[in-house]
Amino acid sequence: MLLEREEEQVVLNEAVAEARSGSGALVLVDGEAGTGTTALLQRLADVAGDRGALVLRSAGTATERSVPFGVVRQLILQLAAEPGVAVPPVAHPVLAAVADPRAAARGPAAFADTLHRLHILFAATAAERTVALLVDDLRWADEASLHALAHLAARLDGMPVLIAVVRKGGLGAPDPLVREIADRATHRVRARPLTRHATARLVENRFGADCPAEFARTCHEVTGGRPKDLRVLADRARLRRLGAPHWRTRDLRELGESLCRERLLLALRREPVLDAYAKAAAVLGPGADRELVARLAGLSEEECDHARASLAALWPAGAGGADGVPDIGGVVLRAMSAEESSHWYREASVLLEESGAGPEEAVAPLLHVDRIGDPWEIHQLRAAAAAARRRGAPDDAVRYLGRALADVPADGPVRAELLFELGTIELDSGAPSARRHLAQAARLMPRPGRRAEMVASVPMRTVAGDPELVGLVRETAAALGTPPEEDRQGGWLAMRLEARVRYVGLDDHATVVSAARRLRELGELHGDVSEAERELRTVLLFCAAMHGRTGHRDVVRMARQVLDHEPAHSCLHGPALELVPPVLCIAEAPQAAASWLGAARLYAAREGTPAQRARVEAQWGLVLLARGEAAAARACALRAAALTAGEPSEDRLLPTLTLGRIATDLDDEELAGQVDIDVEGPGADVRLFALDRTLRGIRAEARGDLTVALTRYLDCGRALERAGWFNPWLFRWQVRAARLQYRLGMTARAQETAEQYQERAVAWGTPSGVGRALRLRGELTEGPHGTALLREAVDALDAAGSRLDLAHALIALGQRLQGTSDAEGERLAGRGRLLLAEARSAPADAGFAARPARAVAAGLTPAETKVAQRAARGLSNRDIADELEISVRAVERHLTSSYRKFGIAGREGLARMLEPDTAADS
Repeated sequence: MLLEREEEQVVLNEAVAEARSGSGALVLVDGEAGTGTTALLQRLADVAGDRGALVLRSAGTATERSVPFGVVRQLILQLAAEPGVAVPPVAHPVLAAVADPRAAARGPAAFADTLHRLHILFAATAAERTVALLVDDLRWADEASLHALAHLAARLDGMPVLIAVVRKGGLGAPDPLVREIADRATHRVRARPLTRHATARLVENRFGADCPAEFARTCHEVTGGRPKDLRVLADRARLRRLGAPHWRTRDLRELGESLCRERLLLALRREPVLDAYAKAAAVLGPGADRELVARLAGLSEEECDHARASLAALWPAGAGGADGVPDIGGVVLRAMSAEESSHWYREASVLLEESGAGPEEAVAPLLHVDRIGDPWEIHQLRAAAAAARRRGAPDDAVRYLGRALADVPADGPVRAELLFELGTIELDSGAPSARRHLAQAARLMPRPGRRAEMVASVPMRTVAGDPELVGLVRETAAALGTPPEEDRQGGWLAMRLEARVRYVGLDDHATVVSAARRLRELGELHGDVSEAERELRTVLLFCAAMHGRTGHRDVVRMARQVLDHEPAHSCLHGPALELVPPVLCIAEAPQAAASWLGAARLYAAREGTPAQRARVEAQWGLVLLARGEAAAARACALRAAALTAGEPSEDRLLPTLTLGRIATDLDDEELAGQVDIDVEGPGADVRLFALDRTLRGIRAEARGDLTVALTRYLDCGRALERAGWFNPWLFRWQVRAARLQYRLGMTARAQETAEQYQERAVAWGTPSGVGRALRLRGELTEGPHGTALLREAVDALDAAGSRLDLAHALIALGQRLQGTSDAEGERLAGRGRLLLAEARSAPADAGFAARPARAVAAGLTPAETKVAQRAARGLSNRDIADELEISVRAVERHLTSSYRKFGIAGREGLARMLEPDTAADS
């Protein structure tokens, strides 16, 4: 049953009539595979046979395409076998010629003679009876047969011969001989897919008149209306009982998609050009550059254009695929073996790299190969990982390196390098496996020098958090030893390793005590300073400051030198951010860290991760606290804690320490309850343990459990002293312990604790530390001597100390004097309460924002700024002292310090330095 072919049948009838009249006719049947071209050729054969014509048929096949005269030989053999037909004598030499495989290669003259004899043969046969020569699928016809058909087509005039050829859509269409034959056609018909209406009629004919419209519509969508595909689909659907009574439309669609895949794969097996194009396009992926597809497939642009059109025709628009897009590439890739697909993917990667593609684009095909082992492939994956890391995509970088690691040998330098790069990248995203991979990399590296480089580049905080890395660092440092002086690379590695050994030994008494001596050995900083030396000096300075036996001025000087050589942008990764600001804060020189931290804060806001921004914010809060700006410091610490909520303990360290420090300085029980520290006994970081015990003591003291509180403070002290940390600034456990001992009636022990605290404060030498020690001893000493100690404490703190410590000292002295001089006592206590309220209520960052920029840059304290501003307005020292309720001596000290910091000789320069803000009263 031919549906919707009425016009085509009229043309076929006319062609048969024309051939019988002796005019000769050439019919060209065009159409895509499956659209009914063979059915139209069969209808032509039926019409010609019914009208007495001798019908001879042949068809080209992919397997016989290389056989000369293969198609023509089929025609002649049928002629020779036709009963009742007198075969002209010329048929025998022609048959012998076309049967000889060497016939087409005997030279132009012999080939032309064969074509001439063919013409005589069919002309002689047609003299007795109309001859119809029907050839199906010219694209598979051999070249000699195409020459023969073109020869006959040019000589049809006056012969009762009908030649009908089928030209199906495919890559054979551009052949010049096929085009020559098609151009001589006298009649043309084109087989087109059936309409929905005709498809419904065909489906109803197979499944019955009760076939649902949706079922028929699905048949049309998955076949595109191709009659051949419709018949195959219908037959398979009936075998699987997809029709009545259930009408399983979904299963029918899946069956249709399977049919499309079969037709596609069959076409690829039959057409090498189509196969090459499809595989190249599938490997390069959707949207690939057309030139690259052509180069990978080894085809011309014209061949690629025809292949692209053929693929589109092989897969109807409704046959499935994501979002209606045919998954031709997926079908092609799944049909290839692992070895074949790996070959194509490797070739694609090489081509992309040669074409100038980026590392990640060039390496994408390598992710699909069966095995990675070639050094070039490993190099490409490493380059892609580095590119992904630069663009901030650590997950992609890990994927590239993981693919490389899957197939490299289990030992050796290549695996070591890949593991090291993997671990380094995992550190960026905080992956727990980072430490394990870094340790494995170093253990696998057979070259000692390279192993030392690997270990020396692991961040200190990462090393400290892993016992295996700690052991590895110590082993590597011991193996490296002390390199010769001329070995600069070795010296650099030795310093970095020493810095890490000392960092992981921050709680080791011997390591801490030896820091000052090691600093003296290193001498002063001169010229360019390597990163390795900065790291080592940073750790040594921290240890020396914690030990508290080196004068604070020397520590400040050396810390300034380190920061002068430490770029602010590099601090996000090195130890300077963690260790230098605390050193400067306990040395009461927070202004030395302020500008450096400010630059780091801006850089972190633009480029840093949340964890890096949190570390900078936490240290900024520490500086604010050291300046006496407790409210602003508290806000910074809370922001830092919020940024690292739920993050690993390594990222929470600095926010936790700063938040805990503020809670202890302010005796803020509520804030202390927000500090979450999971420590059971002395752990890897003595700071966290000491902070935990201090906070526990504060909470116990708040609920009235003084004995437990004292025990907690003493636990803190023992842990710090075991580590060699004697600096009085740290957690001030002795201050708290002495007061509790005094309240519990242990007067002698309290005095002993206070005296020891004062000795340490004097050794360290900071004004706030000394003032705090005097205040403690004054509080524990009755009578005039105690009052004198408190006055001495106020004077010391008023001159250059912390506002918070000054406030507490004023309140303590005021309360002591209220028993003898209510007026003076109330005045001093009131001033102390005012200072305390100001510190606790100032807006965030007010301490830096409200003061003149030059004052902040020069490092003036808030107290110095107030005095300098009033002196710039012309107030006398006495007027300033009365207005600020401080002593004249304190005013003189503040002014002297301000002159030194501004680099001016006296009051004359103050107006110039503070001119933009002379009207402001901070």
